[in-house]
This record gives sequence, C-alpha cells and structure tokens, in this order.
Amino acid sequence: MKIKYYISTMFLFFVLGCSKNSVDVLPPVDVETFDPVEIEFVHDDGTSILAGECISPDAVYAIQIKTTKNSNGTTKVSKIEYTINGVLYSMSFSEAGTKRNPVILVDGRNFAELTSTGESTEISYIEQGDFELVNN
Repeated sequence: MKIKYYISTMFLFFVLGCSKNSVDVLPPVDVETFDPVEIEFVHDDGTSILAGECISPDAVYAIQIKTTKNSNGTTKVSKIEYTINGVLYSMSFSEAGTKRNPVILVDGRNFAELTSTGESTEISYIEQGDFELVNN
C-alpha cells in the first residue's frame, strides 16, 4: 500500500514537473535608443530666444528638443516625453538630432521640462494689453 502511494506521488511530481512553467515569460523590453539632452524655447525657425529679447504676440515660437543616440544596435523609434506648464507632450525620434513643436506662450511664466532627465527651461512672457505706440 505504501509503495502504491509512493509511486503515485512520484508520478504526480514528475507530471507536474514536466508541465508548462507557470511563470510567464515577459517580452523583451524596448530600450530607448535616443537620450534627450536639451530642451529650450526657440523661434519657429530654431533660432534661440536671446536673454532680454522682446516676445512678440504675433511671432511663432516652438519648443526644441535635442537627442543623442545611446546605442550602436538597431535603431528603434524613441518617444521623448516632456511637459510644458505641467501638461504632458511627446515627440518621436527615429534618428539623433533636433526636433521642434510649435507652442503658444501663455501670459507669465512658461516652464518646459524633459520628464526622463529633469532638464528644464523657462521663459517669461508679459502681455502688454491693447495699446498703440504713437510717435509725436
């Protein structure tokens, strides 16, 4: 009787030991292939906004992100996330370099930050209201 019990128990261990592993195998993790290195507010053509420069309500401005490649392997598209005044946005990079997205500056402080690195920039814009410059 003990031998039958022992054989049955060994058989169950063998069958259960040969069954499919209950641990799920996770798919390979996609590694971001581009690292964001710089974020800044610029004119729509990519030129920097100089310190003390007047911000025109009629001009077009952009946020610019510069990336570098962080691996020598196959290039995968990287989604770089950033915030402007607390709102989350993203840009997709398929090669290292610089990209821009147009922005509308709000009255007061405009703050942009790369979410992965904490690199940040800010620019202040003060609306002047409705007035006309009159030359006498």
